[in-house]
Amino acid sequence: MWNARKIIKDLADPERRRRILVAFWRFGDDTAKLIAIAQIAKALHFREESIRKMPLEKKADLFASRASAPEFEQALDTALMHYHTHEQNALLAAFLDHWEIPHVNGSIEVEEYAAPSIDQVRDAVKSLDNFPPRDVAIYLASAGLLMGDEWRAATWPVVDEMAGSLSGV
Repeated sequence: MWNARKIIKDLADPERRRRILVAFWRFGDDTAKLIAIAQIAKALHFREESIRKMPLEKKADLFASRASAPEFEQALDTALMHYHTHEQNALLAAFLDHWEIPHVNGSIEVEEYAAPSIDQVRDAVKSLDNFPPRDVAIYLASAGLLMGDEWRAATWPVVDEMAGSLSGV
């Protein structure tokens, strides 16, 4: 099962982890950020005001230090969503184009669309080999996590196949 904590821990290298968590602080809604600040402050025994005043990168580093804690799961889900829709939208758009899912810059624009099959996911991974495998694995794991059961059934087995070869990538 690829939950947000496992994606961040097992698939994201330190640079990507930081970029994912910076995306949370840059693009997340104010309520989610306030909750994360309160949780980080409590966990690390900091004053909330001190965290609020920190640069985004420092907040991301503090967040990363606590990312394995279950109480941060929802914030990590949000971080992955913002990372893909803002930082990785070219990759997102390429996969959606490959699967013929209507979108605007990676944002799906229709209510009804078919999730890709596992074979379509494997084909897309082979066809879109211009993207770094680690980015693709993070995207596919996140898509399964955020998009629901049909997406999980199609993407997570491919992520499992890719995960073993990412250690040196």
